[in-house]
Amino acid sequence: MSTRTKRLKTVLRVRTIQEEQRRGDLARAAAAQARAAEAAAEAAVRYGERDVCGVGVPVDLATFLGTRQAETRRADGVALAVREQALAEGESDRARALLTEARTRTSGLERLVERAAELQRLEVLAADEQTAEESVRGRRTEEQA
Repeated sequence: MSTRTKRLKTVLRVRTIQEEQRRGDLARAAAAQARAAEAAAEAAVRYGERDVCGVGVPVDLATFLGTRQAETRRADGVALAVREQALAEGESDRARALLTEARTRTSGLERLVERAAELQRLEVLAADEQTAEESVRGRRTEEQA
């Protein structure tokens, strides 16, 4: 095995490990995205389940402000969950792009290693053929002598 082939195989092992790491990153990002989507859906449900009673009934200022503050917190919770979901989707897209890039690099390197192995195999075959031809010529020379 040539030094170049050994180097290519070493780099291929490294790239394969990097691809596996990217695959793991994508799995983690997809799981985080699923959790964020679930949290956003739950926040929206909680926001929709608010108890609206006594519409049009006068209330004291403290009750009104307390209710308003609670509604604001619920709305903020929904907005936060939606932002986190968008961030998780972006991270998932980023991880997917990095995995695609790693796969492309790995497949290109695999082709190089295969090509180098084929060239080496052809060199060995050529050397064997040359040895066989020299052997046949040697026998013919002995037979003629």
